[in-house]
Amino acid sequence: MLPILATFIILLIFGVGDIVATKTKAIVSMLFLSSVIFLAGFWTGILPSTLFNDSTLLSVSGVLVCMLLVHMGTTIKVRDFIDQWKTVVVAAVCCIAISLGIYFIGGLIIDRNYAIVGAPILSGGVVATLTMQDAANKLGLTDLAIFAALVMVVQGFVGYPVASLCLRSEAKRVRKLVETGAELKGVTATISSENAPVKKRLIPPIPDKYNGANVIMAKVALIGFLATITANGVNGWIADATGSAFTISNLIFALIYGVICKELGFLEEGPMGKASADGFMLVVVTLSVFTNLGSSTPQQVLGMLWPLIVVVVTGSVTFMVLGTLVGKLVGMSWQMACAIGSTCLFGFPGTYIVTNEVVNAIAADEKEKKLMLDHMMPKMLVAGMVTVSITSVLIAGYMCNLIAA
Repeated sequence: MLPILATFIILLIFGVGDIVATKTKAIVSMLFLSSVIFLAGFWTGILPSTLFNDSTLLSVSGVLVCMLLVHMGTTIKVRDFIDQWKTVVVAAVCCIAISLGIYFIGGLIIDRNYAIVGAPILSGGVVATLTMQDAANKLGLTDLAIFAALVMVVQGFVGYPVASLCLRSEAKRVRKLVETGAELKGVTATISSENAPVKKRLIPPIPDKYNGANVIMAKVALIGFLATITANGVNGWIADATGSAFTISNLIFALIYGVICKELGFLEEGPMGKASADGFMLVVVTLSVFTNLGSSTPQQVLGMLWPLIVVVVTGSVTFMVLGTLVGKLVGMSWQMACAIGSTCLFGFPGTYIVTNEVVNAIAADEKEKKLMLDHMMPKMLVAGMVTVSITSVLIAGYMCNLIAA
């Protein structure tokens, strides 16, 4: 397929997803609907399984993911980041709860190997999937490797709607609290500080007339590069010192460096938006969510439907129950706690996309939109990093050793 045609089809499907998400006030997420359309297209042969590769957009998705994390890091104020300890606790507990629930409860219903493979993947993402697939292939268990891919494909079908519904309810709760004058930490403070003087930074800003789109994007790319070489250096040190294959994603460093560089003054808040590049960048990054859909078949799904259902249902019920309980203990609403727990099932960039979808659909004006984003976006972004990029990788690194040949 011609690259421009493949790109048109992808953008058209995303556009339909946006329209439906807006029409349903984000009850039906763009990511969820797009997943269904892509899967139906691949299975019926209407869409070629090479659609994403044909578009050539994926060739730059890895670079743009790193740049987007730097961009998002600049939107997190240091004080807000410190305040997210509750989010870290809830997210980590939900991630561990999913894995333990599938392993102990699901393992009683389905083959233990299916439970072992599915547990870290449902609570994580691509890295956890690759870890479990590699372990299964080394043992010659190709069916488990296929099952790993299926769990990765299906997990978003649960995660996106749950996150969307919970965030929608939380957004309405935020509106009600603001309207009644009740205190909502992180939102009321934003209202009162909007006209505060600009904080001086260590690095003075570049004059606007010189700080054009190319300069802004070059600075973001530089920070992404530094994050990548930092990750490579740290991972090399870990391998040499411990002999472990455990690695730390460069995306974690990209997020952290984005926060630091914003505070120092090297980067402005939301740089890719100021460069008018965030829209297209988000389209390309979103493709990374769907890359596994083209490799699945109806026969594979039907053959493994029962263990797939057990893994997804057990894990989902576990994180919602535990997330609600832990959220209550740390003083968080059940809506926000469940939304945070749901990030295990899709991670970044879904955390960014779904939150934006909900706020765009619910907010009555720009001021209300900003209040809702200030309240929910940092939590969802941090939660996605804690679950998918850190906790699930550690769990997969351990559980891959439990697969029995």
